[in-house]
Amino acid sequence: MKTLCALLAAILLSINAPVAAEHQPAEHQPDGMIEPDVAPAGHARTVVRIGLLDFESEASYLSRRQNIQETIVRHLQANSPGLLIVPRFYTTEALSEAVRRGEVEFFLGSSGFFVQMRPRGARDIGTITSKTFPDPNRCVAGVMVVRSGRPDISDLASLEGMKAVTTSRANFMTYMLNMGEIAAKGFAPDKFFSAVDETDNRPVEVMRAVVEGRADVGLLRACMPEAITERHPEFAGRWTVVNDRPGLRADTLGCRYSTDMYPGWTIASVPHTPPVITKHIAMLLLNLKPEMTPGGFTVSIATEFDRVNDLFRSLKAGPFTYLNHWTLERVWAEAKGGLLLLLGFLAAWILHFVRLEKLVARRTADLSAALSREKAAREEVRETGARLDSLQRAGIVGQLSSMFAHELCQPLSAVRCYLRGVRTLMKRGAPDPVLAERCLSGMSAELDKAGEIIERVRSYAREGARRDQPVDFSALLSESLADMKKSERLTAPVTIEAAPGLIVSGDPVELRVLVINLLKNAQEAVFAAPEPSSPDAQRPYGLAIELEAIDGGASVRLTISNTGAVLTPEAIAAIGRPLATSKAAGLGLGLMICKSIAEAHLASLAFAARSEADGGGLAVTLTLPARNPSGRNP
Repeated sequence: MKTLCALLAAILLSINAPVAAEHQPAEHQPDGMIEPDVAPAGHARTVVRIGLLDFESEASYLSRRQNIQETIVRHLQANSPGLLIVPRFYTTEALSEAVRRGEVEFFLGSSGFFVQMRPRGARDIGTITSKTFPDPNRCVAGVMVVRSGRPDISDLASLEGMKAVTTSRANFMTYMLNMGEIAAKGFAPDKFFSAVDETDNRPVEVMRAVVEGRADVGLLRACMPEAITERHPEFAGRWTVVNDRPGLRADTLGCRYSTDMYPGWTIASVPHTPPVITKHIAMLLLNLKPEMTPGGFTVSIATEFDRVNDLFRSLKAGPFTYLNHWTLERVWAEAKGGLLLLLGFLAAWILHFVRLEKLVARRTADLSAALSREKAAREEVRETGARLDSLQRAGIVGQLSSMFAHELCQPLSAVRCYLRGVRTLMKRGAPDPVLAERCLSGMSAELDKAGEIIERVRSYAREGARRDQPVDFSALLSESLADMKKSERLTAPVTIEAAPGLIVSGDPVELRVLVINLLKNAQEAVFAAPEPSSPDAQRPYGLAIELEAIDGGASVRLTISNTGAVLTPEAIAAIGRPLATSKAAGLGLGLMICKSIAEAHLASLAFAARSEADGGGLAVTLTLPARNPSGRNP
């Protein structure tokens, strides 16, 4: 017991050590970064150290321009009166050692750095997103830059055997993302280029080496060439991009890129960080609003770090560096399945041999049957698990099932009515063939409709979302309203003004779920407020829907307004917070799904309170990019 008490005392002393004892590992502190607060005498506060990359180098000026580090530290310091937030600055290698030695409680780094720290117990609590990069799983990409006027360079394959230049081979965003694309195309990344020069984390020198002809291709992070050219006009018109990725997302970003997109800057905790502090920091970061930050960034949750892990595996880098040498670790990693299978086979053979000596033929037959049943059961469990995993990844299937269950009631009820009609005709003795045929045709049509509804859910669960399809949003809105009225899920008075033929790009099933959730929640808010006492009452009551094209046809805007209680500014603010709900606003558990679908379609959701003169309640505005005739969003 004495030993345990001494250990706890040592831990508390290390956590609550005076700020003066904190050592600054990096040589520089970025300009504008705030100094850590000093605790008043006699008022000890828990020290929370945040490991940050030293942004003195030009390699990170793009992030410095948004003041990501400074904004996060200021936000945490201003909202953590019981904690002493201490920023500590490191190089990438030094930050890795700091995490290993337990010198920090949190760190901010690239998704590649975070994945390398996961074996050391690091857990992500948020990923930086912005208006330009709304999807936390698609925030950063690589770009391959070559000098303009190179007829010998037409595609990625033509770069094989040429000389490359990059900021650093250890840099995930500038080097590894591009080499991962090369590996994905089937080339050997370690033998693809004849040479790779490094510029000591200076991206401007990468651009300069390319345009001056000292290197054939430069490997950088997406958006860097455009930003560098803005600062160095002498580069304008002297470079182009190889393996350019055109399309919807490239048009939205305003810059070009050559690789798949991955999670970006990630904030993570380390194993020794107390859970209560981790929860506090996570909630503060998730509640960071765009208007609170200079660059308009927010913090969201990324879920596709396994793609980063796969990239490292293809490059034999990061957690998979051991694959470059034949070690016991590599042998076990690559052949453990075969070794386990061999050991299992040997064990089964020995067991079989022993049993064969001891048991008679009848027992042997019984054992074989039992083994067959066990194998079949394991296969069934495996298949069931795979199906469940597929449904879990499609997070919206549950919503679809609930929604379409109501729709199924309509055709099934119609079939029952037709059956009662057929029975009535049969009781008359000489049924009218025309009426009988009409009943049978009606039953067939309604059953076909039910089959279409079921197939809609099955197809989405099986194939996932396809957000590049042209969708007639005007027709989708009309169909959703009609289906909800038929199933009596929409009984409030509705007025609608909808322009016809408005086309967007997206997945029709997901957009249908989004619209129906918004309509359902709007009706809930209407019924939560008292109905006008008489038909002559002046206060409006019900829903008002408006669908129109805006921005010269570049966007489609859907506004759903509902009457109800007059909402306070605090209630409106709560709607925008992660994991927050407000039934008074007519938004329940479906809000997070609505926001997720909107973000995936590069759309936005806005909420505004209505005045008492307008009937109170809430106005929800959904703005989507319109689809132009070429198939892209403007």
